[in-house]
Amino acid sequence: MDKTLFNGIKEDRRTVRNSRLTHVFCRAEALEAGRGNFVFKTPNDVKEIRVWYYKPSTFSDTSQIIFVMHGMKRNGKTYRDQWITHAKKGNFLLLVPEFSKKNYPGSAGYNLGNMFCPSRDRSDKESWCFSVIENLFDHVKAITSFKASAYSIYGHSAGAQFVHRFVMFMSHARIQTAIAANAGWYTMPTDTVDFPYGLKNSGLEMEDLSDSFAKTLIILLGAKDTNHIHLRETPEAMAQGEHRFSRGHRFYETAMESAKGQKTRLEWRLEIVPNVGHCNSQMAGHAANLLSRNFAQPSGTPDRQ
Repeated sequence: MDKTLFNGIKEDRRTVRNSRLTHVFCRAEALEAGRGNFVFKTPNDVKEIRVWYYKPSTFSDTSQIIFVMHGMKRNGKTYRDQWITHAKKGNFLLLVPEFSKKNYPGSAGYNLGNMFCPSRDRSDKESWCFSVIENLFDHVKAITSFKASAYSIYGHSAGAQFVHRFVMFMSHARIQTAIAANAGWYTMPTDTVDFPYGLKNSGLEMEDLSDSFAKTLIILLGAKDTNHIHLRETPEAMAQGEHRFSRGHRFYETAMESAKGQKTRLEWRLEIVPNVGHCNSQMAGHAANLLSRNFAQPSGTPDRQ
């Protein structure tokens, strides 16, 4: 039997192309140390997702797992490569799932988590991109003997849109720390604005946010992310601010107002990275340091049933 069916394909700085790759529930040694990739298929979905990873040689069952979410270019390999130095230093398993434009088209398919069908009906939760992360975490735990019951997640640009909505719409997810860096626009935690710019008609009620507000979410902003292409300029987006930096502030301010109105503790916070614009590679180091400081072995948090 072809060993590639059981083993993550190890790379030597060249792109791996193997049409026979498929996802199976594998043996413990399936994820080799170093850089590699494999294809994951969710149990109830026919869509395949390539996962780019880096596993330090010193990784153990008490190390950290960190998901990194790519931007609008869907360039998971690039994001993986930009984070390898930080994975080595922090001794964490780096996972970068790549949601292709073919399988998850447009901002609805990725940025918004694939939560709604083209008909605008709400999708089954197992079809959400957020559910993919949860299922992938279970799979990786099984093939690495990883013991902890939580993971951390970082996203930049479109990936930051993914991350903050993940925290809001799937509050039961086993996220320890989430970082949303330089998002272009937000789903504001308010029911006075229609989805996707707010929660009105989203299916999520304001009282449902208490568990999300209890999650550790860091809104990470580059101080110079004030003039960049690909910025959404719809009236609803412009109402959030004229650029990403101001929109991030507005998102955090709205969250504080909403939490105060509900008399709920807010565990979200905003941090600024000086002298950095819209650049993942420059944001990554600061984010990795934050994740290392926030990492403590979870205890008493049950696995999802």
